[in-house]
Amino acid sequence: MSLKSASTDILMQLAEVVGQLADDDYARPLSVLSGNTIGKHVRHILEFYELLVASIQMGQLNYDRRQRDLRLEVDTDEALRRIGAVDRTIHRIDLNQPLILTADLSVKGNEVVQIPSSIARELLYNIEHAIHHMALIQIAIQNDFPAVDLPMHFGVAYSTVQHQSK
Repeated sequence: MSLKSASTDILMQLAEVVGQLADDDYARPLSVLSGNTIGKHVRHILEFYELLVASIQMGQLNYDRRQRDLRLEVDTDEALRRIGAVDRTIHRIDLNQPLILTADLSVKGNEVVQIPSSIARELLYNIEHAIHHMALIQIAIQNDFPAVDLPMHFGVAYSTVQHQSK
């Protein structure tokens, strides 16, 4: 499986689950998520992907610069629209393009590091990052929304699936 098809797989799994939730359920604070919502996790996933896509023009990526668009936390239609837009864009990009990853490793905001990276490396990171948050969403769905049909391997890393199948 290529990086682009793995990304599509993850994003379509996410869309399948989001598409089964009413906006009220999507935005409901859940005790199993320490008062957070499924929508907040979806927003977080999508904003990382959107920053990656935006970095193509600038050659620099900083995941700390998220917009934190609250519409993504409460509106399933908006989340589904943005999932589709990100997926379509990912299929048009050059994975070999280099970029500089910038991060601030301090609470005060004064310890910036810059690391050479690439679109491919950051796409792989986004896939793994999404799976991690989808594992949390899976727990919430199983706990609070048993009628939602989870895709097979939702929130499970590819390496875990491979290990379990042996």
